[in-house]
Amino acid sequence: STVAKLAEALNTTPSYLMGWEEETFDIYSIPNIIPIPKTKKIPLIGEIACGTPILAEQNISDYLSVSSNIKCDFALKCKGESMINARIFDGDIVLIKQQPDVENGEIAAVMIENEATLKRVYKYENSVELRAENPMVAPMNFTSDDYKQIRILGKAVYFISKVI
Repeated sequence: STVAKLAEALNTTPSYLMGWEEETFDIYSIPNIIPIPKTKKIPLIGEIACGTPILAEQNISDYLSVSSNIKCDFALKCKGESMINARIFDGDIVLIKQQPDVENGEIAAVMIENEATLKRVYKYENSVELRAENPMVAPMNFTSDDYKQIRILGKAVYFISKVI
């Protein structure tokens, strides 16, 4: 009777307290705990400028494990402060879905000759504007004559930032 009272107080069974059965507890039955998602590995292929474009290094420097739910092909480490109003800071990792074009206003990794930069892309009839998310950084404008200088690598779909 004492074991039964202890089991009731501890919200378990007398059999468990006596060691006759193993109690299994599903931690995911708690409402605010979610399981760790399945992951996939994507290459971190260098740095991308968030400011003045930097030389794009196309070698794989590392692999990152990201949720398999995120549709991305590679990652780039941000350098600079031109995207701070989009909450993308120096040192953050941006996940890129490789695609040759983006919609107006989307953030994209863009090659300008041999340099890569991260900017919002705005397309007009005869020009393309690459706009920073920092009012201190001037937009970059390209006319139809300059189109051969730029190439969209892909759309920024996610970013990873350190908690400070």
